[in-house]
Amino acid sequence: MLDDLRKINKQLNIRSIHDACFKTYGRVIEEDVSDVLEYISASVQPPKNENSYIPSLQSIEQLPSIQRLSHTVYGYIDIIAGLVYGHNQVLNGIEYHQGSETIIAVTDYVLIVGHIWDMQNNTYESSLCECFYVPKGTIVECYSTTLHYTPCCVSQDGFITVCLLSRGTGDLLEDGPIGILKKKNKWFIAHSENKEKIKSGDYPGLLGKIIKIEIK
Repeated sequence: MLDDLRKINKQLNIRSIHDACFKTYGRVIEEDVSDVLEYISASVQPPKNENSYIPSLQSIEQLPSIQRLSHTVYGYIDIIAGLVYGHNQVLNGIEYHQGSETIIAVTDYVLIVGHIWDMQNNTYESSLCECFYVPKGTIVECYSTTLHYTPCCVSQDGFITVCLLSRGTGDLLEDGPIGILKKKNKWFIAHSENKEKIKSGDYPGLLGKIIKIEIK
């Protein structure tokens, strides 16, 4: 799959998630998540032509492997676990949180990331991003200094991931957004071509070309 992606995305340098250069963004965690893969594969299908995010699902949070990850990665603090899934192919915004985000690949996908220290005055240049291919079953912990957004699919079938974050992340702010802090523990900037987000009040701070992952 990685070789195929590289052939049809020659303008991008798509690396393996196991490449050493990913170490400044996060790490790959070894954990048996077969219970997650079986549960999600049997009950979830990506919506056609759109993307969905369900921050917290108790049925997922109670799975044994999710409980183990909440202990080994988050040190027993309360976490949420939910779904990010759909047919996304572009990076049209970018976000970050305080604390790691852990992503379980229910299907293969491409993760596009950047470094928070390259942001300047709430702007970030998309050409600084790096792309990593993540195969099914892989668990990736993205550090709090890692800029990221919706995963990109690698086939017409779409993508499915399970996302873990500290509890409270994404909850509404009592007095509404504060600058690029859109929700609790969620800082976000949109690309200027992301008209829907800009219209809703998001700051057009993602500069440069929109990165798109071409698929067969």
